[in-house]
Amino acid sequence: MGVINNISNKEYIIKIRNDEIDTDVLTGELNSIIIDSNEYVSVTITSSLGYLIFHNGQTKGVNYYAPRALIQGAISNLMVYDQFNKFKLNESINIRVSGPANEDTTIILRID
Repeated sequence: MGVINNISNKEYIIKIRNDEIDTDVLTGELNSIIIDSNEYVSVTITSSLGYLIFHNGQTKGVNYYAPRALIQGAISNLMVYDQFNKFKLNESINIRVSGPANEDTTIILRID
């Protein structure tokens, strides 16, 4: 079972141990994800709408990630201008951590 602490409307601290947890509805743009674990863990974050937000198969220590959504531009003269924008959230998200059974993982979500 995990615990979610809402420090402010812009920062959520989640402590989780080899488990899965759903958040409340998050509104805003996902700025960054900070993962802190003493052992190697796999972290997957998906939207309740079904799309993948973040996946890392092996992370250890304190790591900072800035997940971005790929938005494909219009095709004009055979050139495509892709853009990377922050995920715009207006739904709950599911966080799944797989790793050692007795090891806590701390995940910090920062939202603009």
